[in-house]
Amino acid sequence: MTALEVCESITKGLKKSSNAPVCVVHPLADGGDGSIDILADYLPLSIVNCSTTDPLGRKIPAHYYLSEKAAFIELAVASGLTLLAPKEQNPMNTSTIGTGELIKDAIEKGAKSIYLFVGGSATNDGGMGLAHALGFRFLDKNGSVLHPIGKNLNKVAQIDDSKVQIDFTKVQLTMLNDVSNPLLGTSGAAHTFAPQKGASPQETKLLEQGAKHFVMLLRKQYNINITNLNGAAGGVSACLVGLLNAQIQSGIKKIMEWTHFEQAVLKADLVITGEGQLDAQSFVGKVVGEVVQLAQKNNKPLWLLVGRNELKDTELQAVQTNHILSIMDVAKNMDDALENGSIYLEQLAWAVGER
Repeated sequence: MTALEVCESITKGLKKSSNAPVCVVHPLADGGDGSIDILADYLPLSIVNCSTTDPLGRKIPAHYYLSEKAAFIELAVASGLTLLAPKEQNPMNTSTIGTGELIKDAIEKGAKSIYLFVGGSATNDGGMGLAHALGFRFLDKNGSVLHPIGKNLNKVAQIDDSKVQIDFTKVQLTMLNDVSNPLLGTSGAAHTFAPQKGASPQETKLLEQGAKHFVMLLRKQYNINITNLNGAAGGVSACLVGLLNAQIQSGIKKIMEWTHFEQAVLKADLVITGEGQLDAQSFVGKVVGEVVQLAQKNNKPLWLLVGRNELKDTELQAVQTNHILSIMDVAKNMDDALENGSIYLEQLAWAVGER
């Protein structure tokens, strides 16, 4: 379900309750899928329809938004996991070239500021594909150009920037991240997210090794250390700081700022939020964690309506609310939950309205 569909289902359920409260619908995103479409309801944006390539290099239709000299681009539109069939998903073989093509198109149309929402990626290429589309070439030890995919990270011996025609001192690239995990390590890009994108345990180790190698290469060639930077989207964020002097910001915090979310919270008597699976990751740069913090900061009662609650008791204490309702607690099974999620969400919202 989209963020708007979730809001509408919750509203229907609340309206059916005996209290029938006044509901303010405020869809949010954290930098992942659907982020730019949510912003289109709040900012003066014009849509740009174009074509690009998916994570496997196939031509697909795509879109992004422009507002004067700023472009709002979602990585998942061109390089997202949902673009691939389950059997196609493997970050060893996928690339962010399509996202780079969108950025190039926006710059050619006059954009001086690029806001890139990086969540939902199918990739672990360290941003090589994106950079390739902008003119960079990644060479092996023999000087041959490598295809910019995850399994080739470890083979890069030199970065050739001689064909880069865009002056990135005059274009500001801002990465809006949906997670705060580091680039490397057990909680980093490869170990945390590569398995979710189809990588085997052995492939995950190779991707981690490739990222470490790429970090060392950037340090050697550009004298930039990105070791401790954010590893969102398979290393895109950290590596583009090194290659393009990009900035990294929290996606959810920036979207809350653009959509004036805290002002809406201040006017509310009750705040309701949620997501598909509530777990520890929900509080690392995600919508739920930031909404919880704002509700607590402003002393607002809070309910979480989720697909499944996987929080441990110790983690629940940090949330500081016992008001969590789960679809999986009322659905017959996972298939039932997926097929009838909106109906169950209405039921949970009705229960909130009756309390």
